[in-house]
Amino acid sequence: MNLTHVDRSTLKDQTVELPIQAVLDRPTVPATSRAPRLYVLDLLRFLAAMAVVAYHLLFADARETWAANTADLFGGPLRQAAGYGWLGVELFFMISGFVICMSSWGRSLSDFFTSRVTRLMPAYLFAVLLTASVLMLWPQSGEKAPDLRQVIGNLTMTQNLLQLNNLDEPYWTLLIELKFYLLFLTVVAFGVTYRRVLLFCMVWTTLALIAYSSDFKPLTLILEPRFASYFVAGMALYLMHRFGQSLLLWCIVGFSFAINAVMLDARIAPLVKAGVPMSWKASLALVAFFYILMIGIALGWFARIQWRGLATIGALTYPLYLIHSANGRTVIRHLRDDAPPWLLLCGVVGATLLLAYVVHVFVERPLSRALRDGLKSSFQKVRAASDSTEDTAGTVPPPGDQPAHRQPHPVS
Repeated sequence: MNLTHVDRSTLKDQTVELPIQAVLDRPTVPATSRAPRLYVLDLLRFLAAMAVVAYHLLFADARETWAANTADLFGGPLRQAAGYGWLGVELFFMISGFVICMSSWGRSLSDFFTSRVTRLMPAYLFAVLLTASVLMLWPQSGEKAPDLRQVIGNLTMTQNLLQLNNLDEPYWTLLIELKFYLLFLTVVAFGVTYRRVLLFCMVWTTLALIAYSSDFKPLTLILEPRFASYFVAGMALYLMHRFGQSLLLWCIVGFSFAINAVMLDARIAPLVKAGVPMSWKASLALVAFFYILMIGIALGWFARIQWRGLATIGALTYPLYLIHSANGRTVIRHLRDDAPPWLLLCGVVGATLLLAYVVHVFVERPLSRALRDGLKSSFQKVRAASDSTEDTAGTVPPPGDQPAHRQPHPVS
């Protein structure tokens, strides 16, 4: 073949596709080779979970848990630092936007649904049953033991929509995650592309601001304006990681940071009203630090971090988040008079980490596999039934083959 010869007649009426257009409209086909795992995300998720653990065990209702001021037991600086551990949730939401955008690329609607169900439900169902059992045996002081109605409602993960209390404090964030997944389904349904993710980020941000300013409850309930921009930032940073930097992506990230800076005041207000010293500037500095870390991940600053043990640590994050609060506090209340504070704290955290590992290995893995197989089979049946319906739709049998007219059965 002569590679230097070009037939000029074939060049007539040919159009040239610009590179940016190719990126925006790139079809969502699965990648032929899997991208390297971002182990630093596993580490970041674990640190966010540990921040939340510190907040619940050392700060939130700490006097009731320890029957003493934790500043006296562990020192003022540690208690003060633990007081900002609630911001780990904001970091979780940023990571979620990044990871969901990454993991949904090239996936079908059924694949996305299956991955989310198998990721969330096994550990959650175990955590609800464990926590319900603990609280029924040893109710928290001043609170009634959960009844069966509350437990059943919590098993659905939609207890807040059912106007039921969460069995454990961390559960409230899961409904926020579910709403994000449902909203992002609109992108997955048409196929995840650069253009569609960009449009989703812009539309969600706009509608969330409208919901926030109008105080229209149904819209606010769906769009979650207090947290939407964390997910948006994560998605924009994933696009930056996958396709490279652009002014538009930097504008989305910067705008999301500005919105979150303003929204922080609403997050802090209940704590300040309750007499808890909480600084908006300190909170903003931590959120800015989260943004810097996530930008670093997007731009490859931490690409050399390739320790595979971080994947195991990251796998502990979700069960650790689910089981640490009410269960850990219950253990502390029963042993606080018999064990030194530091030993008790380290023991509770260590035992919770061990239990999280047990949950991951013996609950999450087998149940996720069974759920995945069951859902895959279910969706195959749906597709087969749909194909069969489409093949027979509009087909009229020959006149001689038409069944005789029958009177409808009373029960049918």
